[in-house]
Amino acid sequence: MCFLAKILSKLFQALLVLIFLSTSASTATSALTDGPTKVGMEAYCLLRWKASLHNQSQSVLDSWVGRGPCKWIGVTCDSSGSITNLSLINLGLRGTLHSFNFSCFPNLTRLNISNNSLHGTLPSQISNLSKITYLNLYGNHLTGNIPSEIGMLSTLSELYLSRNNFTGLIPTSMTKLKNLSILILWGNKLSGSIPSEIGFLKSLKELDLSGNKLSGSISSEIGLLKSLKKLSLSSNKISGLIPPSIGKLRELSLLYLYDNKLSSSIPSEIGMLGSLSELCLQKNNLTGSIPVSMTKLENLSILYLWGNKFSGFIPSEIRFLKSLKELDLSSNKLLGLIPPSIGKLRELSLLHLFDNKLSGSIPSEIGFLKFLKKLDLSSNNLTGAIPSSIGLLRNLSDLVLLENKLSGSLPLEFNNLTRLKSLQLSGNGFTGHLPEDVCLGGLLEKFATAFNHFSGSIPKTLRNCTSLFRLRLDWNQLTGNISEQLGIYPHLDYMDLSNNRFHGEIPWKLGQWKNITSLKFSNNNISGSIPLDLGNATQLHLIDLSWNHLQGQVPKELAKLKLLIKLCLNNNNLFGVVPLDFKVLSNLDHLNLAANNLSGPIPGQLGEVANLLILNLSCNEFTAGIPFELGNLHFLQVLDLSHN
Repeated sequence: MCFLAKILSKLFQALLVLIFLSTSASTATSALTDGPTKVGMEAYCLLRWKASLHNQSQSVLDSWVGRGPCKWIGVTCDSSGSITNLSLINLGLRGTLHSFNFSCFPNLTRLNISNNSLHGTLPSQISNLSKITYLNLYGNHLTGNIPSEIGMLSTLSELYLSRNNFTGLIPTSMTKLKNLSILILWGNKLSGSIPSEIGFLKSLKELDLSGNKLSGSISSEIGLLKSLKKLSLSSNKISGLIPPSIGKLRELSLLYLYDNKLSSSIPSEIGMLGSLSELCLQKNNLTGSIPVSMTKLENLSILYLWGNKFSGFIPSEIRFLKSLKELDLSSNKLLGLIPPSIGKLRELSLLHLFDNKLSGSIPSEIGFLKFLKKLDLSSNNLTGAIPSSIGLLRNLSDLVLLENKLSGSLPLEFNNLTRLKSLQLSGNGFTGHLPEDVCLGGLLEKFATAFNHFSGSIPKTLRNCTSLFRLRLDWNQLTGNISEQLGIYPHLDYMDLSNNRFHGEIPWKLGQWKNITSLKFSNNNISGSIPLDLGNATQLHLIDLSWNHLQGQVPKELAKLKLLIKLCLNNNNLFGVVPLDFKVLSNLDHLNLAANNLSGPIPGQLGEVANLLILNLSCNEFTAGIPFELGNLHFLQVLDLSHN
């Protein structure tokens, strides 16, 4: 009887457990149907997606626990507790969207999962976001086509899919998004042409399709986007004309069509874009002259037309572009004079006219450009002297006038340019002295005056110019003691003083130029020995000390220069033997020790310098035979051992 009572007691307990579980299940089911249930379903769907992510990503979302998502990281809810905004920006999330159940979020208006590491395709179920107004998946690794179902998001206002790996065509269905104001697809691999139906997006204010593989032409329907403020189709393969209908975009402030294959001339209608502030058409195949109508764009601050095939003159009406801050017309076929009216562009900070066929002198009116920081007029046919008004440009950081036919001495006002970082005057006919205060401001990085007729000494301010990165004074008539005129340059990469009349000895401090890669002192009157400290300049790739009056031995310390590619010590008065340690110079491909007084046997160890292309030991006093080890130099193209 006692046994039977125990059995009945256990059966009763089991029954109670079943009733409890049944009641709990019923409560849970009812919680997923209405009111709070929807909230429970939203949390459940987010947790399912979280579980599909990489383990580390799950730990980032460690606040995602329980059934109350409104306090979870990145989640915003409405007053009923339903999710309206999901913002998971730059959290390093790794995984896919395949387990993201879009149908679980009937009230979601904003979804931002930008700057993460999501991969895989964009599911077509994204069309279930019936109230979405803002969708941002920028900066992930999403692939495949943009699903055509995205055209069903009728409430969408802003769409950002840039910096992914989407391929295929821009879906035509996207042009059904009547409320779309911002469409950003740059930095993908989209191909095909831009749908002509794009003109249906009447609410569009920003359209950026740059950095893809789009081809075809720009359809005239682009002119229907009357609300458009920013249009960027740059860095694609778009060809054909710029359609005249583009002149109807009266609200446009930014127009980027650069780096395409556009041809023909700029339509005169471009002058109707009165709100335009930035116009960038560089790197195309545009021809014809610069339309005068363009000078009506009074709000234009940036005008880039470089890298095309424009011809004709720079219109004098350019003076009307009073708001212009940057003007780049370089690398075209422009003719004639630099118009003096360019001096009216008082806001200009950048003026690039290089690589054209401009002639005449530099107009003195250029001195009115008080805010100018960068001036490049190189590779033209400019003549005459540099106007003294150049000294008024006290904000100038870059002045590049190389490869012209300029002449005369530099005006004394040059010394007012104390903010220069780059001064390049090579390839002209300048005479007189170099500007004494060229590095007075301590900012100079690049100084090039090669192939002129400058005389006198190196400017004194250059001695303490520690900012110097590149120095070219070659092919002039400069004089002075080289050991007294040079300082310590911690950032110097390149120095060429060759083909001048310098004398004195190579300074020992050269070993402290820790970043120099090229050193050229050839064709001067330098004497003394090669300093042993030169072996401490371990970044050197090229040394040319040829055609001087150097004496002493070739220092074995040069073998420490493991990056050395070219070593020219020819036509000096060096004596002694070739250092055996040179065998470790594995990158050396050019060794010229000709026309010295070197003696002893030609070291067989040179056969271990495997990359040698040119070996010239001629006109020395070497004895013994040709070492058989030189036969190991399989890449050798020139071998000169004559006159020994």
